Amino acid sequence: MENDEYFIRKTYEIAQTSAEQGFDPFGAILVKNQQIVATSGDKCIQYADPTAHAELVLISEYCRAHELISLEGYTLYCNVEPCMMCSGAIHWARISRVVFGVSQQSLQSVSKGKTKPSAEEMINIGNKKIEVVGPVLAKEGLALLRQFPFKSKKDRYQEFKQKNK
Repeated sequence: MENDEYFIRKTYEIAQTSAEQGFDPFGAILVKNQQIVATSGDKCIQYADPTAHAELVLISEYCRAHELISLEGYTLYCNVEPCMMCSGAIHWARISRVVFGVSQQSLQSVSKGKTKPSAEEMINIGNKKIEVVGPVLAKEGLALLRQFPFKSKKDRYQEFKQKNK
Protein backbone atom coordinates (compact mmCIF):
# COMPACT_ATOMS: atom_id res chain seq x y z
CA MET A 1 0.00 0.00 0.00
CA GLU A 2 2.87 2.37 0.77
CA ASN A 3 4.24 1.93 -2.77
CA ASP A 4 0.73 2.39 -4.18
CA GLU A 5 0.54 5.79 -2.51
CA TYR A 6 3.94 6.77 -3.89
CA PHE A 7 2.95 5.86 -7.46
CA ILE A 8 -0.51 7.45 -7.16
CA ARG A 9 1.15 10.69 -6.08
CA LYS A 10 3.29 10.46 -9.22
CA THR A 11 0.10 10.21 -11.33
CA TYR A 12 -1.16 13.34 -9.57
CA GLU A 13 2.05 15.14 -10.57
CA ILE A 14 1.57 14.09 -14.20
CA ALA A 15 -2.09 15.17 -14.11
CA GLN A 16 -1.10 18.55 -12.63
CA THR A 17 1.48 19.09 -15.38
CA SER A 18 -1.06 18.07 -18.01
CA ALA A 19 -3.58 20.57 -16.64
CA GLU A 20 -0.96 23.34 -16.49
CA GLN A 21 -0.27 22.74 -20.20
CA GLY A 22 -3.97 23.21 -20.99
CA PHE A 23 -4.80 19.52 -21.34
CA ASP A 24 -7.11 17.29 -19.31
CA PRO A 25 -5.90 16.60 -15.74
CA PHE A 26 -5.23 12.90 -16.12
CA GLY A 27 -2.06 10.86 -15.72
CA ALA A 28 -0.99 7.23 -15.82
CA ILE A 29 2.13 5.29 -14.88
CA LEU A 30 3.14 1.77 -15.86
CA VAL A 31 5.22 -0.10 -13.27
CA LYS A 32 7.13 -3.38 -13.51
CA ASN A 33 9.06 -4.77 -10.52
CA GLN A 34 8.45 -1.54 -8.55
CA GLN A 35 10.10 0.53 -11.32
CA ILE A 36 8.33 3.13 -13.45
CA VAL A 37 8.74 2.02 -17.07
CA ALA A 38 6.36 4.48 -18.78
CA THR A 39 4.25 7.54 -18.04
CA SER A 40 1.65 9.52 -19.93
CA GLY A 41 -0.66 12.44 -19.49
CA ASP A 42 -3.93 12.86 -21.35
CA LYS A 43 -3.31 13.65 -25.05
CA CYS A 44 -6.87 14.14 -26.37
CA ILE A 45 -6.43 17.86 -27.09
CA GLN A 46 -2.79 17.64 -28.15
CA TYR A 47 -3.39 14.77 -30.61
CA ALA A 48 -6.89 15.92 -31.69
CA ASP A 49 -7.98 12.41 -30.73
CA PRO A 50 -10.84 11.80 -28.28
CA THR A 51 -9.47 8.31 -27.56
CA ALA A 52 -6.03 9.55 -26.45
CA HIS A 53 -6.66 9.10 -22.73
CA ALA A 54 -3.52 8.79 -20.59
CA GLU A 55 -4.02 5.06 -20.00
CA LEU A 56 -4.68 4.26 -23.65
CA VAL A 57 -1.72 6.29 -24.92
CA LEU A 58 0.57 4.71 -22.33
CA ILE A 59 -0.49 1.14 -23.17
CA SER A 60 -0.36 1.68 -26.93
CA GLU A 61 2.98 3.48 -27.03
CA TYR A 62 4.68 1.16 -24.54
CA CYS A 63 3.50 -2.02 -26.28
CA ARG A 64 4.53 -0.67 -29.68
CA ALA A 65 7.96 0.50 -28.47
CA HIS A 66 8.71 -2.82 -26.75
CA GLU A 67 6.92 -5.08 -29.26
CA LEU A 68 4.62 -6.52 -26.60
CA ILE A 69 1.01 -7.62 -26.84
CA SER A 70 0.68 -8.61 -23.19
CA LEU A 71 1.49 -6.60 -20.09
CA GLU A 72 1.14 -9.44 -17.60
CA GLY A 73 3.22 -8.68 -14.52
CA TYR A 74 2.74 -4.92 -14.88
CA THR A 75 0.77 -2.54 -12.67
CA LEU A 76 -1.02 0.48 -14.12
CA TYR A 77 -1.51 3.50 -11.85
CA CYS A 78 -4.05 6.18 -12.84
CA ASN A 79 -5.03 9.34 -11.03
CA VAL A 80 -8.69 8.59 -11.87
CA GLU A 81 -10.47 5.24 -12.16
CA PRO A 82 -10.25 4.14 -15.81
CA CYS A 83 -13.22 4.82 -18.08
CA MET A 84 -14.97 2.10 -20.08
CA MET A 85 -12.69 2.52 -23.10
CA CYS A 86 -9.48 2.39 -21.05
CA SER A 87 -10.84 -0.53 -19.02
CA GLY A 88 -11.24 -2.45 -22.28
CA ALA A 89 -7.64 -1.69 -23.24
CA ILE A 90 -6.45 -2.81 -19.79
CA HIS A 91 -8.39 -6.06 -20.19
CA TRP A 92 -7.01 -6.78 -23.66
CA ALA A 93 -3.44 -5.82 -22.67
CA ARG A 94 -3.70 -8.28 -19.76
CA ILE A 95 -2.30 -5.83 -17.23
CA SER A 96 -2.09 -7.71 -13.93
CA ARG A 97 -3.04 -4.93 -11.55
CA VAL A 98 -4.68 -1.50 -11.69
CA VAL A 99 -4.54 1.12 -8.93
CA PHE A 100 -6.48 4.38 -9.17
CA GLY A 101 -6.70 7.51 -7.05
CA VAL A 102 -10.15 9.04 -7.58
CA SER A 103 -13.26 7.00 -8.39
CA GLN A 104 -15.34 7.66 -11.51
CA GLN A 105 -18.23 8.58 -9.23
CA SER A 106 -16.15 11.27 -7.50
CA LEU A 107 -14.83 12.56 -10.83
CA GLN A 108 -18.37 12.91 -12.16
CA SER A 109 -19.39 14.89 -9.07
CA VAL A 110 -16.60 17.38 -9.83
CA SER A 111 -16.97 17.48 -13.63
CA LYS A 112 -20.79 17.32 -13.62
CA GLY A 113 -20.70 14.25 -15.86
CA LYS A 114 -22.76 11.09 -15.72
CA THR A 115 -21.75 8.19 -13.49
CA LYS A 116 -19.91 5.43 -15.36
CA PRO A 117 -19.64 1.70 -14.61
CA SER A 118 -16.81 0.71 -12.28
CA ALA A 119 -13.47 -0.16 -13.82
CA GLU A 120 -13.39 -3.47 -11.97
CA GLU A 121 -16.71 -4.47 -13.53
CA MET A 122 -15.51 -3.54 -17.03
CA ILE A 123 -11.94 -4.89 -16.75
CA ASN A 124 -13.00 -8.25 -15.35
CA ILE A 125 -15.75 -8.95 -17.86
CA GLY A 126 -13.90 -12.05 -19.14
CA ASN A 127 -12.31 -15.06 -17.48
CA LYS A 128 -9.06 -13.40 -16.41
CA LYS A 129 -9.18 -11.74 -12.99
CA ILE A 130 -7.26 -8.47 -12.84
CA GLU A 131 -6.74 -6.89 -9.43
CA VAL A 132 -8.27 -3.41 -9.20
CA VAL A 133 -7.39 -1.27 -6.16
CA GLY A 134 -8.82 2.13 -5.31
CA PRO A 135 -9.58 4.77 -4.45
CA VAL A 136 -6.12 5.62 -3.05
CA LEU A 137 -5.39 9.13 -1.69
CA ALA A 138 -8.67 10.32 -3.18
CA LYS A 139 -8.78 13.59 -1.20
CA GLU A 140 -5.48 14.69 -2.75
CA GLY A 141 -6.69 13.73 -6.21
CA LEU A 142 -10.02 15.48 -5.82
CA ALA A 143 -8.28 18.66 -4.67
CA LEU A 144 -6.31 18.65 -7.92
CA LEU A 145 -9.40 17.96 -10.07
CA ARG A 146 -11.38 20.74 -8.39
CA GLN A 147 -8.83 23.27 -9.68
CA PHE A 148 -9.54 22.30 -13.28
CA PRO A 149 -12.23 24.20 -15.23
CA PHE A 150 -14.08 21.29 -16.81
CA LYS A 151 -15.52 22.39 -20.16
CA SER A 152 -16.10 20.60 -23.42
CA LYS A 153 -13.15 19.02 -25.23
CA LYS A 154 -14.34 20.78 -28.38
CA ASP A 155 -14.02 24.21 -26.71
CA ARG A 156 -10.63 23.37 -25.20
CA TYR A 157 -9.38 22.04 -28.54
CA GLN A 158 -10.38 25.29 -30.25
CA GLU A 159 -8.52 27.25 -27.55
CA PHE A 160 -5.48 25.00 -28.01
CA LYS A 161 -5.49 25.53 -31.79
CA GLN A 162 -5.76 29.31 -31.40
CA LYS A 163 -2.95 29.41 -28.85
CA ASN A 164 -0.65 27.23 -31.00
CA LYS A 165 -1.06 28.87 -34.41
